[in-house]
Parts: sequence; structure tokens; C-alpha cells
Amino acid sequence: MRGIGILLVVLVHVLGVDAVHGVRKLFPPNRADLRVLVDIIHSFNMAVMLMGSGVAVAAFGKEDPSLVDFLRKKLNKLFVPMLVWAPVLFLMQELSWGLPHGKEAWLKLFLQMPTTWFPPYSIFWFVHALVGCTLVAWVFRRFAAPVFGRWTWAAYFGLTLVMHLAASPWTSLHTGVLNEYVELILYWNRFFALGILVYPWLAPVRQWLSRSAVSVQALVPATFLGLIILVYALLPLEQYSVVNAINGTLGFCMLFSLTVFLRGRSLHWGSVWRFAWSRLSFTGSISMILYLFHLYFVSGMRIGLERLHPETAVGVHVVLGTLAGCVGPWLIYMLFKGQGWFHWSIGSSRPVPRPVPAEQPREGLAPTP
Repeated sequence: MRGIGILLVVLVHVLGVDAVHGVRKLFPPNRADLRVLVDIIHSFNMAVMLMGSGVAVAAFGKEDPSLVDFLRKKLNKLFVPMLVWAPVLFLMQELSWGLPHGKEAWLKLFLQMPTTWFPPYSIFWFVHALVGCTLVAWVFRRFAAPVFGRWTWAAYFGLTLVMHLAASPWTSLHTGVLNEYVELILYWNRFFALGILVYPWLAPVRQWLSRSAVSVQALVPATFLGLIILVYALLPLEQYSVVNAINGTLGFCMLFSLTVFLRGRSLHWGSVWRFAWSRLSFTGSISMILYLFHLYFVSGMRIGLERLHPETAVGVHVVLGTLAGCVGPWLIYMLFKGQGWFHWSIGSSRPVPRPVPAEQPREGLAPTP
């Protein structure tokens, strides 16, 4: 699911989140096909990513980590990549508009770089949202788990809904960094908490889907996709938060059932499906790499195509831009894999080398002492 989710993130940034970014700014801003595709993906994908993070916390997180351990983990895995790479991304995007003229212009540019850490800049809003969601969940579990017992996460999900509803009037009437930050955390925390809540049900659902007929396995994600499109078509754009709340949940169900289908086909339908599944799983394992570096290659491909052939078809832009956004970060990973500074900067541990299997003696020969 994480692999599919990060691929959709790359695709959205190739197309452009709005009419002044990505491929969309090269074409008429009211072009319906690009706008609708971006809106539909946006209506569920980031909510799915937050739900997936909640599932990961429920599945792999420690039951009762200390505050120091919790903060250290978040610092290493999330804040360090943001502190290192957010200023670099800002510098790249600013220089793509042209070089500053004079020392004062360069100094002004460099003084702006620390401002990329907060308020959330560009794609790095996700780091703030994820850290905030996990911190609120940690506090609730630490103090409320003894009271609610096995109903802890159900109570927490209900609390996230109440907190967002209660804070919405205040956040809609006030402006400022603190207001934006509170709205960011409370908005996305609902999906994070829902991911924690549904985690115990995922294994039974996966088993049921795995035992179902292939046609049923394929029909389930297709049905959820149809529902996502239907919700987007029926509800007005002014009710984006409602569309996002519904489609976020439907999108999680769609991607979960889709991964069950793809995994089953990789086990039963031959080497091509196994290869595709392994690549998709690998993409999920390096999702942070794609998250941090895809914008450089997406933007570079778009600018290069625009200068070399201004009349490039939108389909070529989308295909080559998405390919560049995936292959480029992978090449960076392969180039610097094993370098301590690189793994520290992306919030991952250095890969442990695989042990070399001992050579087996040939039959009839004694092993060499």
C-alpha cells in the first residue's frame, strides 16, 4: 500500500497540485481531464497515507515507549530528513526561477532557508502532521489506556472527531502559524486514529479476500474505485473536507484490497507478477527516498521537455515525468547506499550486509580445516 501511495504522490506532483504547478501550468488551467484526475487522487491518497501510518504504529510500535525514546525516534526518522532536505528543496525551487543578482540577493535567499522548517513548507507538511498525530496518540495511550482498556483506540478515534469539530470554529476565525498547525494536526489525526482502530480487523479481512475467487478479489478494489469517483462527482467541490473524509476511508479499503489481489497473483500467476510485486514492495520500502527527492526529477523532466520540445503531448509529460520521479530517487539511493551520512539524512539505518553463505563441500570430499 505504501508503494502504491508514494507512486500516486509522484503522479500528482507530475500533474500539478493546482493549475500553476506541474504539467497543468503548461496547458489551459481549466483543462478538465488533468484537474479531475488530480482532484480524485487528492481526495483519498494523503488520507490513506495517514491511515497507513496509524496501522504501522499499531502493528510495529512499542506498547509503552518512554517520552525520550519516542522523541528520539521521531527526531531521527522524520525531523532530521526535514531539517536537512527542506532547505535544499527550497533552494532548488528558487534557483529554477533564475539566479539572484548581487550579494544582497544571495544573502536574502540564504536567510530564507531556515523558514522552510516551519510553518510546513511544500511536501514537508506531512512530517509535521505525522509527528503531531503520533505525539497526541502517545499522550492519550500513556494516560487513558489504564482507564479504557481494550476500548482505548475506539475512545481515541471518537475523541479525534470531537476535537476537530470543537476546534473548527476557532481555526476558521483566526489566522497565524499556531492556528494553521492546530488545524493541520487535528484534521489529519482523524485518519491516523482510524488506521490504529481498524488494524485488528485487517488480518481477518485479508484472509477472507485471499480465500475468495479471483474475480471477487478484482471486483472489490474496482468497486471502491467506482464509489470514490461517485462521491467526487456527486458532492460539490466546496465540501472538500467531507469528500476527503469519505474517500479517504474508501481509498484505504481500495488500496488494501488491491494489494491483497496483487500479492495473490504474484504467488499464482508466474514470474512477471512476482517481479511486479517485488518492485512494488521495494518501492514501498524506499518511500522516504522517493518522498524526499522525486520533485527534483519531476521538475527537471518537465523543464527539459518544455525547452527541447514545447509542443510535447501531455501523455508524454506524464509518463516521462513519473518515470523520472521514480528512477531518479532510486539512482540516488543506489549511489549513496551504505554511506552513513546519507542514511542519517534520510532517517534510515544503514543496511546490514547479508552474510555470505559458507561454501558447501562437494560430495565425497572432507571440508577444509
